[in-house]
Amino acid sequence: MIAARVAASARDLCKAWDTIRLSLDPTPDEAWQADAQLRLMRSGTRSATLMMPFAAFLVALAFTPWVGSLRRNVWWIGLSVLCVVIDQCNRRIDRMTGHDTQTVARKAKFSAALSILFYIGWCSMSVVFWVPGEPVAQMLLVLILACSLAGSTVVCAAHPATAFGALVIHAGFLIVPTAFGGNALDVTLSALSAIFILLVAGQLIGLSAGMQRLLMLEHERSDVVQSLRTAKQESDRERGLAAAAGRAKSQFLSNMNHELRTPMNAILGFSELIKTKAFGDAVDKYAEYAEIIHDSGQQLLHLIDDMLDLAKIEGGKLSLRESDISLALLISDTIEQREERARTARLTLSRQVQKGLPQVLADERGLRQILANLLSNAINFTPPEGRITVFARVEPDGTLAFGVEDTGMGIAKDDQIHVFERFGKARHDITAKHKSVGLGLAIVKGFAEAHDGSVVLESEVGAGTRVTVTLPKERLLARNEVQRAAG
Repeated sequence: MIAARVAASARDLCKAWDTIRLSLDPTPDEAWQADAQLRLMRSGTRSATLMMPFAAFLVALAFTPWVGSLRRNVWWIGLSVLCVVIDQCNRRIDRMTGHDTQTVARKAKFSAALSILFYIGWCSMSVVFWVPGEPVAQMLLVLILACSLAGSTVVCAAHPATAFGALVIHAGFLIVPTAFGGNALDVTLSALSAIFILLVAGQLIGLSAGMQRLLMLEHERSDVVQSLRTAKQESDRERGLAAAAGRAKSQFLSNMNHELRTPMNAILGFSELIKTKAFGDAVDKYAEYAEIIHDSGQQLLHLIDDMLDLAKIEGGKLSLRESDISLALLISDTIEQREERARTARLTLSRQVQKGLPQVLADERGLRQILANLLSNAINFTPPEGRITVFARVEPDGTLAFGVEDTGMGIAKDDQIHVFERFGKARHDITAKHKSVGLGLAIVKGFAEAHDGSVVLESEVGAGTRVTVTLPKERLLARNEVQRAAG
């Protein structure tokens, strides 16, 4: 039983020592605790330091019957100067705003050293005012130091290292002078002082542990509050995104209704005319209607393909059929297919393709979709007499950059972050002559990223828009070189 108690006491002492050590030299995980200990202790000692010269004056005055004025005044003036210096040093420590481990450790060590220096100066009254053979003066000294020890324990308990230093210094100045007094009263005072110090030490351990628990609870509460605040912000953001997605979806469905019904009505209407032979044997008329039906079917097919491509992109199921592609020829084909439309809209269509542009390892349909969507958007949102340029070049870092630039109405800054989203469209879409469904740029972004590339939009209202797709330099190699590099 005795051995178990001794072992438990040893463990408690080791734990107490670790607590003292960590308050001076915390680990990265404990830095917050040491910082909180310092702040809590300083909240109690900040005003007390400047009050001590007044307390020292009263102590010196109390020993007037036994100690000469010179000794009393020198001690009081010296302690007052020390208090002012320590207060200024503590204020400089308070201005150290860093919360990293090194800064907290430096603050803790400086603060503890200043506190120990103050307690040495304060407790030196035990030596300066000790008068042999004067029991009243001796008991007064013991009483003052005992009260000082009790007060210091309460004030400094938040910071274990400082509290331990105050306890040791008070113990030394309480026990040593009385232990060597040479009479029975001095020995009795020394024994009583030792017992009192042990009691205070026990109270200090309990008080310090309670404060550590309070600090831990406060820290956990702060973490919970911060987590709740972050969760609320995230929830608000997600709610905003969901609301925006809902509005975009509603607008998309409204546009889809128009986009689907227009060609479908044309197909049904003109096929009905052909079916009933409304124009008798006018074969040319039926051929014209058949062409309209064919074009409407192509429009529907294109719309359905866009929706399927977007679904594959968002589902991560987009597969590329890569081959060596001539981007220059692809650009020529895309421009040729839309020249008539651009001419009808009174737009100038040009190209700026670097000579000797190398082939690119890519999915032909994907690059064709990128160019077609960018060029269609430019035609839709560029007013008559405008200019549209399709460009392609190899950048100095070896990457391939291509895209479309127009002199259209441009896109506002607030809208640019949404144009690549699903169903995302800018406000100019409301006034454009050809309203879009809102899939084009989302598909462009999806195909670009599927090729390990990226897409950047630069635009200014009234000054036009430039969309640039960048593919990594590895895709400019011939297929066999890519395979050799991969192997």
